[in-house]
Amino acid sequence: MLALSRVRDEPGFTLIEVMVTMLILVVGIAGAIAMIDGANARTLANKEREGGNELTREVIEAARSVPYRQLVSNTAVAQLQAIPGLADTVPGGAWTVERRNQTYTISLSVCSVDDDQDGLGTSGGGFCTAQTSTADANPDDYKRITVDVSWKRGGVTRDIRQTGIVNNEASSAGPSVEFTDQTPGGLSTTQIVLDTPSIDFTVQAEDGTAVIRFAVDGVLLDSSSSSPTTFKWHISTGSTHVPDGTYIVSVTAFDAEGTPGPTRSRTIRLNRDVPVRPEDVFGGWNSRWGDAKDLVEIQWARNTEPDVTGYRVYRKTASGDELVPGCDAPSSPTFTECRDLNPPAGATIDYYVVALDQNPSSGLPREGAKSLTLTATRATTKPNQAATLSTSQDGDSVVLVWDSAPAFVPPYTGSPVIFYRVYRDGTALNNRVARTGQEALTSYRDSGGAAGNHQYYVTSVDENFSESAPLGPVALP
Repeated sequence: MLALSRVRDEPGFTLIEVMVTMLILVVGIAGAIAMIDGANARTLANKEREGGNELTREVIEAARSVPYRQLVSNTAVAQLQAIPGLADTVPGGAWTVERRNQTYTISLSVCSVDDDQDGLGTSGGGFCTAQTSTADANPDDYKRITVDVSWKRGGVTRDIRQTGIVNNEASSAGPSVEFTDQTPGGLSTTQIVLDTPSIDFTVQAEDGTAVIRFAVDGVLLDSSSSSPTTFKWHISTGSTHVPDGTYIVSVTAFDAEGTPGPTRSRTIRLNRDVPVRPEDVFGGWNSRWGDAKDLVEIQWARNTEPDVTGYRVYRKTASGDELVPGCDAPSSPTFTECRDLNPPAGATIDYYVVALDQNPSSGLPREGAKSLTLTATRATTKPNQAATLSTSQDGDSVVLVWDSAPAFVPPYTGSPVIFYRVYRDGTALNNRVARTGQEALTSYRDSGGAAGNHQYYVTSVDENFSESAPLGPVALP
């Protein structure tokens, strides 16, 4: 009896105590995950706002290179879009520019201002505020530029606005300056197609000029205290080779007090070289589950040359090189991936990518150097699936979280998983909505997805681009 009593009196934990402890741990871990996810979302939002702020400033500074008479809302946009970095991402609609994987929509408005320091005149259309007076015969003293940049995150449109001013060159107190010659080609030449070491610009300023400053795309390159003078823009000397593209060349004269005169600008297009070969070409054979035919997927890095207009992908065959159907995008500089949906028979298939610009003689697309060859090896092996996949809701977003896919084991002799694909409402190719990167390899946020009652799938992809069977579907509880 005494021994039995000791056994019954031994301290321990009841099942209810263990379950309460587990519940506390789950709540704590879930709170920590939500806090980290919220911090990441705020960091991303701040970076996007910084990008929008920088873009508004860039547009305002670029507008200062546009001739004053052409600085009106309906004509200035086309000139600004010709400046490297401000090209319209999707021509034909709203002006959009892609920065840091976010698409910004730009809206520009310009109106004239009559400064009351020299009296007011009669002003009407095109002025910020209309006036009726006779004291100022030239009321157009400067222009006010307003730039609105908007973007979307989580189904919510965010925007930022900045305003700048540009003085009227006709009313500027500083000395005037003019381009008088250009070598090669003369002032009638705006496109340089020969690989000349430099372009020489001769300029003449009026009497009283203390210094003339020479700039390209707003960056000061040289200055001179004599007039006339010749400025050299070195575009191909030794280790310096300016990439092909469109550039704004400008000169401004200053008097002894540092007062600037009207800036004179020229738009120069460099088109001397065919595009360099695309880099970081990778991809491989994807023996997808349940599809009638396999496919080859190819990706590459976007060329840094400003004048690249698009890309093409070719495959090598016994009868010659063939353009892959669906992989010809001569007018899409952001086109950096394609699929060969009907690869020919054979154990291996070789592919290469070329970038395109505009042929200066014909105006037609011109192919550049071939990329390194990508050899796709026909294979039927697939990487492992992730073990679990779950969803949660954060505001209007759906957050997917999954475990890393288990390492491959014999008899599968594939390669490690390098990213995951996310599918929504199906597992066909057109149901792909995202692929993960290195920063968030096992999670994905579908902004605005909470209102759609969607179902999601996740697949793992290895270094050879083989894709696992889909894990899912999952939806919000």
